Amino acid sequence: MSNSQLRWPAVLTLVASLISFLACGSQSNPPAIVVTFTSGFTPPSEMTLSEQCGVAATVTNDIKSQGVKWTAACGSADCGAFTPTSKSASAVPITYTSPATAPSGGTVTLTATSVTDPTKSISSSPITIGSASSGCVAP
Repeated sequence: MSNSQLRWPAVLTLVASLISFLACGSQSNPPAIVVTFTSGFTPPSEMTLSEQCGVAATVTNDIKSQGVKWTAACGSADCGAFTPTSKSASAVPITYTSPATAPSGGTVTLTATSVTDPTKSISSSPITIGSASSGCVAP
């Protein structure tokens, strides 16, 4: 066997390894989606009955740019409402209106959940609903 015939298997192995390396490198996972409250539009700590406040959430690394779905949780059937819908684009304020009557337990928690990845969300601290208002930003 000549020297050139002995080198072909080594060259083929090198080429196959290079192709495999390049293919694996191009299949990297995108960064994880992160949901945070948007500065200037964080949920308030206290709201009066039927008060309207602007809230917003920023979704980082969302390649589909689908924004967030908002929910309000409390100990009653009426936990307030979001308008015009319960979905907003990343960093775009939405209006939350507190319930007309104080909920059982006296608090509401707001949650913004990524539409693209529903396992990623952020929840507010419990918001006291009653006669005082603190931290509410006009919608």
